[in-house]
Amino acid sequence: MGGNDVSEQRSRFETVLKQIQKSVSLVPVIVLGSGASAAYGYAGMAELAGHLRETIVPDPADEAKWNEFASAIAGGMDLESALQKVVISGPLEKDIIRKTRELILKQDVEVFHRIIRNDIILPLGSLLQQLSRTANQKIKVVTTNYDRLAEYAIDQAMLSYDNGFDGKYQKTFRGLHASGDAKIELLKVHGSLDWFLTEDHRVVSLPDHVSDSLEFTPLLVTPGIRKYEHAHNEPFRSIISKADAAFESARSILCVGYGFNDNHIHLKLVEKMRQGRTPILIATKKLTDNAVQFIRRAPSSNVIGIEQFRQGTRVVYSDREDVLEDYSFWSLDELIKLVM
Repeated sequence: MGGNDVSEQRSRFETVLKQIQKSVSLVPVIVLGSGASAAYGYAGMAELAGHLRETIVPDPADEAKWNEFASAIAGGMDLESALQKVVISGPLEKDIIRKTRELILKQDVEVFHRIIRNDIILPLGSLLQQLSRTANQKIKVVTTNYDRLAEYAIDQAMLSYDNGFDGKYQKTFRGLHASGDAKIELLKVHGSLDWFLTEDHRVVSLPDHVSDSLEFTPLLVTPGIRKYEHAHNEPFRSIISKADAAFESARSILCVGYGFNDNHIHLKLVEKMRQGRTPILIATKKLTDNAVQFIRRAPSSNVIGIEQFRQGTRVVYSDREDVLEDYSFWSLDELIKLVM
Protein backbone atom coordinates (compact mmCIF):
# COMPACT_ATOMS: atom_id res chain seq x y z
CA MET A 1 0.00 0.00 0.00
CA GLY A 2 1.45 3.35 -1.07
CA GLY A 3 1.94 6.37 1.12
CA ASN A 4 -1.07 8.19 -0.31
CA ASP A 5 -3.27 5.14 0.25
CA VAL A 6 -2.13 4.88 3.87
CA SER A 7 -2.78 8.58 4.40
CA GLU A 8 -6.22 8.35 2.79
CA GLN A 9 -7.21 5.32 4.89
CA ARG A 10 -6.00 7.08 8.02
CA SER A 11 -8.15 10.08 7.12
CA ARG A 12 -11.22 7.87 6.63
CA PHE A 13 -10.53 6.15 9.93
CA GLU A 14 -10.31 9.52 11.70
CA THR A 15 -13.77 10.38 10.34
CA VAL A 16 -15.28 7.22 11.82
CA LEU A 17 -13.32 7.65 15.03
CA LYS A 18 -14.83 11.09 15.61
CA GLN A 19 -18.34 9.65 15.26
CA ILE A 20 -17.56 6.80 17.65
CA GLN A 21 -16.06 9.13 20.22
CA LYS A 22 -19.01 11.51 19.94
CA SER A 23 -21.51 8.67 20.46
CA VAL A 24 -19.73 7.37 23.55
CA SER A 25 -19.11 10.83 25.03
CA LEU A 26 -22.87 11.41 25.04
CA VAL A 27 -23.33 8.36 27.35
CA PRO A 28 -25.32 6.14 25.00
CA VAL A 29 -28.21 3.87 25.76
CA ILE A 30 -26.56 0.48 25.20
CA VAL A 31 -28.52 -2.21 23.35
CA LEU A 32 -27.24 -5.78 23.65
CA GLY A 33 -28.42 -8.39 21.16
CA SER A 34 -27.62 -12.07 20.75
CA GLY A 35 -24.43 -11.23 18.87
CA ALA A 36 -23.02 -9.69 22.05
CA SER A 37 -23.23 -13.10 23.74
CA ALA A 38 -22.37 -15.32 20.77
CA ALA A 39 -18.64 -14.63 21.15
CA TYR A 40 -18.74 -16.37 24.55
CA GLY A 41 -20.39 -19.55 23.28
CA TYR A 42 -24.06 -18.81 23.87
CA ALA A 43 -26.50 -20.40 21.44
CA GLY A 44 -27.89 -18.42 18.56
CA MET A 45 -31.33 -19.00 17.06
CA ALA A 46 -30.15 -21.82 14.80
CA GLU A 47 -28.61 -23.81 17.67
CA LEU A 48 -31.66 -23.16 19.84
CA ALA A 49 -33.96 -24.40 17.06
CA GLY A 50 -31.93 -27.62 16.81
CA HIS A 51 -32.05 -28.09 20.59
CA LEU A 52 -35.84 -27.71 20.64
CA ARG A 53 -36.29 -30.18 17.79
CA GLU A 54 -34.07 -32.75 19.51
CA THR A 55 -35.36 -32.49 23.07
CA ILE A 56 -39.09 -31.74 22.94
CA VAL A 57 -41.43 -34.72 22.83
CA PRO A 58 -44.92 -33.26 22.34
CA ASP A 59 -48.12 -34.69 23.75
CA PRO A 60 -50.18 -36.57 21.14
CA ALA A 61 -52.58 -33.62 20.90
CA ASP A 62 -49.69 -31.32 19.89
CA GLU A 63 -47.81 -33.74 17.67
CA ALA A 64 -49.19 -32.52 14.35
CA LYS A 65 -48.40 -28.88 15.13
CA TRP A 66 -44.94 -29.76 16.41
CA ASN A 67 -44.19 -31.77 13.27
CA GLU A 68 -45.26 -28.75 11.22
CA PHE A 69 -42.76 -26.63 13.17
CA ALA A 70 -39.99 -29.21 12.81
CA SER A 71 -40.55 -29.44 9.06
CA ALA A 72 -40.37 -25.66 8.72
CA ILE A 73 -37.02 -25.61 10.58
CA ALA A 74 -35.69 -28.52 8.54
CA GLY A 75 -36.65 -26.62 5.39
CA GLY A 76 -34.45 -23.68 6.38
CA MET A 77 -36.97 -21.37 8.05
CA ASP A 78 -35.59 -19.37 10.99
CA LEU A 79 -36.85 -20.10 14.51
CA GLU A 80 -38.92 -16.97 15.00
CA SER A 81 -40.69 -17.33 11.65
CA ALA A 82 -41.38 -21.02 12.29
CA LEU A 83 -42.88 -20.34 15.72
CA GLN A 84 -44.99 -17.51 14.31
CA LYS A 85 -46.27 -19.80 11.59
CA VAL A 86 -47.45 -22.52 13.96
CA VAL A 87 -50.16 -21.94 16.56
CA ILE A 88 -48.93 -23.88 19.58
CA SER A 89 -50.80 -24.83 22.74
CA GLY A 90 -50.09 -23.50 26.22
CA PRO A 91 -48.42 -26.72 27.42
CA LEU A 92 -46.22 -26.87 24.32
CA GLU A 93 -45.21 -23.24 24.81
CA LYS A 94 -44.15 -24.07 28.38
CA ASP A 95 -42.02 -26.92 27.03
CA ILE A 96 -40.36 -24.52 24.60
CA ILE A 97 -39.63 -22.04 27.42
CA ARG A 98 -38.21 -24.71 29.73
CA LYS A 99 -36.02 -26.26 27.03
CA THR A 100 -34.81 -22.82 25.96
CA ARG A 101 -33.82 -22.03 29.54
CA GLU A 102 -32.16 -25.46 29.89
CA LEU A 103 -29.80 -24.79 26.99
CA ILE A 104 -28.95 -21.16 27.77
CA LEU A 105 -28.53 -21.81 31.51
CA LYS A 106 -25.96 -24.55 30.88
CA GLN A 107 -23.94 -22.20 28.70
CA ASP A 108 -24.40 -19.30 31.13
CA VAL A 109 -23.02 -21.28 34.08
CA GLU A 110 -19.99 -22.33 32.01
CA VAL A 111 -19.28 -18.68 31.15
CA PHE A 112 -19.71 -17.64 34.78
CA HIS A 113 -17.16 -20.24 35.87
CA ARG A 114 -14.66 -18.77 33.42
CA ILE A 115 -15.38 -15.28 34.70
CA ILE A 116 -14.88 -16.32 38.34
CA ARG A 117 -11.48 -17.77 37.37
CA ASN A 118 -10.63 -14.47 35.63
CA ASP A 119 -10.30 -16.29 32.31
CA ILE A 120 -12.59 -13.67 30.80
CA ILE A 121 -12.56 -9.91 31.28
CA LEU A 122 -15.76 -8.57 29.74
CA PRO A 123 -15.27 -5.42 27.64
CA LEU A 124 -18.80 -4.30 28.48
CA GLY A 125 -17.69 -3.93 32.10
CA SER A 126 -14.77 -1.76 31.03
CA LEU A 127 -17.10 0.44 28.97
CA LEU A 128 -19.60 0.80 31.81
CA GLN A 129 -16.80 1.67 34.20
CA GLN A 130 -15.59 4.35 31.80
CA LEU A 131 -19.09 5.79 31.36
CA SER A 132 -19.75 5.76 35.11
CA ARG A 133 -16.85 8.15 35.67
CA THR A 134 -18.44 10.84 33.53
CA ALA A 135 -22.18 10.15 33.56
CA ASN A 136 -24.31 12.23 35.91
CA GLN A 137 -27.37 10.10 35.18
CA LYS A 138 -28.17 6.39 35.22
CA ILE A 139 -26.57 4.41 32.40
CA LYS A 140 -29.30 2.52 30.51
CA VAL A 141 -28.61 -1.01 29.21
CA VAL A 142 -31.40 -2.64 27.19
CA THR A 143 -31.13 -6.29 26.18
CA THR A 144 -33.24 -8.97 24.53
CA ASN A 145 -30.93 -11.69 25.89
CA TYR A 146 -31.91 -14.15 28.63
CA ASP A 147 -28.34 -14.75 29.75
CA ARG A 148 -26.64 -12.83 32.55
CA LEU A 149 -23.61 -11.57 30.69
CA ALA A 150 -24.63 -7.95 31.37
CA GLU A 151 -24.94 -8.68 35.10
CA TYR A 152 -21.53 -10.36 35.14
CA ALA A 153 -19.98 -7.37 33.32
CA ILE A 154 -21.52 -4.95 35.82
CA ASP A 155 -20.15 -7.03 38.69
CA GLN A 156 -16.68 -7.09 37.12
CA ALA A 157 -16.86 -3.30 36.88
CA MET A 158 -17.84 -3.20 40.57
CA LEU A 159 -20.94 -1.15 39.81
CA SER A 160 -24.54 -1.48 41.00
CA TYR A 161 -27.64 -1.93 38.89
CA ASP A 162 -31.42 -1.75 39.16
CA ASN A 163 -33.39 -4.38 37.21
CA GLY A 164 -36.67 -3.96 39.08
CA PHE A 165 -36.10 -6.71 41.66
CA ASP A 166 -35.53 -6.06 45.37
CA GLY A 167 -33.96 -8.51 47.81
CA LYS A 168 -30.85 -10.67 48.03
CA TYR A 169 -31.83 -14.34 47.64
CA GLN A 170 -35.58 -14.31 47.09
CA LYS A 171 -35.89 -11.19 44.99
CA THR A 172 -39.32 -9.77 44.24
CA PHE A 173 -40.25 -7.54 41.32
CA ARG A 174 -41.16 -4.07 42.61
CA GLY A 175 -40.52 -2.02 39.49
CA LEU A 176 -37.54 0.12 38.55
CA HIS A 177 -36.71 3.04 40.80
CA ALA A 178 -36.34 6.57 39.45
CA SER A 179 -33.99 7.40 42.31
CA GLY A 180 -31.50 5.28 44.21
CA ASP A 181 -27.80 4.60 44.27
CA ALA A 182 -27.63 2.19 41.32
CA LYS A 183 -25.47 3.54 38.50
CA ILE A 184 -27.08 1.33 35.85
CA GLU A 185 -30.64 0.62 34.80
CA LEU A 186 -30.68 -2.90 33.34
CA LEU A 187 -33.74 -3.53 31.18
CA LYS A 188 -34.17 -7.16 30.14
CA VAL A 189 -37.20 -6.88 27.87
CA HIS A 190 -37.48 -10.64 27.22
CA GLY A 191 -36.78 -11.87 30.73
CA SER A 192 -33.88 -13.60 32.43
CA LEU A 193 -32.75 -17.10 33.32
CA ASP A 194 -33.42 -16.42 37.00
CA TRP A 195 -36.91 -14.88 36.72
CA PHE A 196 -39.98 -16.95 37.61
CA LEU A 197 -43.71 -16.79 38.17
CA THR A 198 -44.68 -18.60 41.37
CA GLU A 199 -47.78 -20.72 41.83
CA ASP A 200 -49.46 -17.79 43.59
CA HIS A 201 -48.53 -15.46 40.70
CA ARG A 202 -45.64 -13.56 42.28
CA VAL A 203 -42.78 -12.44 40.04
CA VAL A 204 -39.52 -13.47 41.70
CA SER A 205 -35.84 -13.92 40.93
CA LEU A 206 -34.17 -16.96 42.50
CA PRO A 207 -30.70 -18.54 42.62
CA ASP A 208 -30.19 -21.39 40.15
CA HIS A 209 -29.69 -24.09 42.78
CA VAL A 210 -33.09 -23.26 44.31
CA SER A 211 -35.11 -22.67 41.17
CA ASP A 212 -34.11 -25.97 39.56
CA SER A 213 -35.88 -27.91 42.32
CA LEU A 214 -39.12 -25.93 42.03
CA GLU A 215 -41.91 -26.07 39.48
CA PHE A 216 -42.16 -22.33 38.99
CA THR A 217 -42.69 -21.02 35.46
CA PRO A 218 -39.59 -19.40 33.90
CA LEU A 219 -40.27 -15.85 32.76
CA LEU A 220 -38.80 -15.85 29.28
CA VAL A 221 -40.49 -14.34 26.24
CA THR A 222 -39.68 -16.77 23.45
CA PRO A 223 -40.25 -16.23 19.72
CA GLY A 224 -43.73 -17.01 18.49
CA ILE A 225 -47.28 -15.80 18.12
CA ARG A 226 -47.75 -15.18 21.85
CA LYS A 227 -44.59 -13.09 22.14
CA TYR A 228 -46.43 -9.77 22.17
CA GLU A 229 -49.23 -11.03 24.40
CA HIS A 230 -46.69 -11.58 27.18
CA ALA A 231 -45.49 -8.00 26.84
CA HIS A 232 -48.72 -6.89 28.54
CA ASN A 233 -47.91 -8.88 31.69
CA GLU A 234 -45.51 -7.97 34.48
CA PRO A 235 -42.60 -7.64 34.69
CA PHE A 236 -42.40 -7.11 30.93
CA ARG A 237 -44.94 -4.30 30.73
CA SER A 238 -42.99 -2.13 33.19
CA ILE A 239 -39.60 -2.97 31.71
CA ILE A 240 -40.62 -2.31 28.11
CA SER A 241 -42.15 1.00 29.22
CA LYS A 242 -38.82 1.94 30.84
CA ALA A 243 -36.94 0.91 27.71
CA ASP A 244 -39.23 3.09 25.59
CA ALA A 245 -38.54 6.04 27.89
CA ALA A 246 -34.79 5.36 27.73
CA PHE A 247 -34.83 5.52 23.92
CA GLU A 248 -37.00 8.63 23.87
CA SER A 249 -34.55 10.56 26.06
CA ALA A 250 -31.37 8.99 24.60
CA ARG A 251 -28.66 11.43 23.48
CA SER A 252 -26.94 8.59 21.61
CA ILE A 253 -27.41 4.83 21.15
CA LEU A 254 -24.86 2.02 20.92
CA CYS A 255 -26.13 -1.31 19.58
CA VAL A 256 -23.82 -4.30 20.19
CA GLY A 257 -24.60 -7.55 18.38
CA TYR A 258 -28.21 -6.48 17.83
CA GLY A 259 -29.91 -7.71 14.66
CA PHE A 260 -32.93 -5.34 14.52
CA ASN A 261 -35.39 -8.24 14.56
CA ASP A 262 -37.46 -7.37 17.62
CA ASN A 263 -40.38 -4.97 17.59
CA HIS A 264 -40.18 -4.34 21.35
CA ILE A 265 -37.04 -2.33 20.60
CA HIS A 266 -37.03 -1.82 16.85
CA LEU A 267 -39.94 0.63 16.60
CA LYS A 268 -38.39 3.05 19.08
CA LEU A 269 -35.04 2.85 17.30
CA VAL A 270 -36.74 3.61 13.97
CA GLU A 271 -38.45 6.62 15.52
CA LYS A 272 -35.11 7.88 16.85
CA MET A 273 -33.38 7.24 13.52
CA ARG A 274 -36.03 9.14 11.53
CA GLN A 275 -35.61 12.21 13.74
CA GLY A 276 -32.01 12.31 12.47
CA ARG A 277 -30.52 14.03 15.52
CA THR A 278 -29.33 11.13 17.68
CA PRO A 279 -26.05 9.34 16.86
CA ILE A 280 -26.68 5.59 16.52
CA LEU A 281 -23.68 3.28 16.33
CA ILE A 282 -24.19 -0.41 15.45
CA ALA A 283 -21.23 -2.71 16.16
CA THR A 284 -21.34 -6.41 15.37
CA LYS A 285 -19.44 -9.23 13.72
CA LYS A 286 -21.93 -9.36 10.84
CA LEU A 287 -24.63 -6.79 10.16
CA THR A 288 -27.99 -8.45 9.50
CA ASP A 289 -30.08 -7.49 6.47
CA ASN A 290 -32.48 -5.69 8.84
CA ALA A 291 -29.60 -3.71 10.35
CA VAL A 292 -28.36 -2.65 6.91
CA GLN A 293 -31.89 -1.61 5.89
CA PHE A 294 -32.16 0.43 9.09
CA ILE A 295 -28.92 2.26 8.29
CA ARG A 296 -29.88 2.85 4.64
CA ARG A 297 -33.14 4.51 5.67
CA ALA A 298 -31.44 6.99 7.99
CA PRO A 299 -31.91 10.62 6.89
CA SER A 300 -28.46 11.65 8.16
CA SER A 301 -24.93 10.31 8.57
CA ASN A 302 -25.54 10.05 12.34
CA VAL A 303 -26.33 6.35 11.90
CA ILE A 304 -23.43 4.02 11.08
CA GLY A 305 -22.80 0.29 11.25
CA ILE A 306 -19.46 -1.44 11.65
CA GLU A 307 -18.80 -5.12 10.97
CA GLN A 308 -15.89 -7.48 10.41
CA PHE A 309 -14.34 -7.51 6.95
CA ARG A 310 -11.41 -9.89 6.54
CA GLN A 311 -8.77 -8.54 8.96
CA GLY A 312 -10.33 -5.10 9.01
CA THR A 313 -13.66 -3.32 9.34
CA ARG A 314 -16.47 -2.42 6.97
CA VAL A 315 -18.26 0.81 7.81
CA VAL A 316 -21.81 1.19 6.46
CA TYR A 317 -23.39 4.62 6.13
CA SER A 318 -26.82 5.58 4.83
CA ASP A 319 -25.40 6.50 1.42
CA ARG A 320 -22.13 4.54 1.10
CA GLU A 321 -19.76 1.91 2.47
CA ASP A 322 -16.12 2.08 3.42
CA VAL A 323 -13.58 -0.67 4.09
CA LEU A 324 -10.71 0.00 6.47
CA GLU A 325 -8.41 -2.95 5.95
CA ASP A 326 -5.83 -1.97 8.55
CA TYR A 327 -8.27 -1.24 11.38
CA SER A 328 -10.27 -3.86 13.26
CA PHE A 329 -12.63 -2.16 15.68
CA TRP A 330 -15.98 -3.88 15.00
CA SER A 331 -15.76 -5.87 18.26
CA LEU A 332 -16.64 -4.15 21.52
CA ASP A 333 -13.23 -5.12 22.92
CA GLU A 334 -11.42 -3.18 20.20
CA LEU A 335 -14.04 -0.45 19.96
CA ILE A 336 -13.67 0.70 23.56
CA LYS A 337 -9.90 1.01 23.14
CA LEU A 338 -10.67 3.93 20.84
CA VAL A 339 -12.52 5.83 23.56
CA MET A 340 -10.62 4.97 26.75
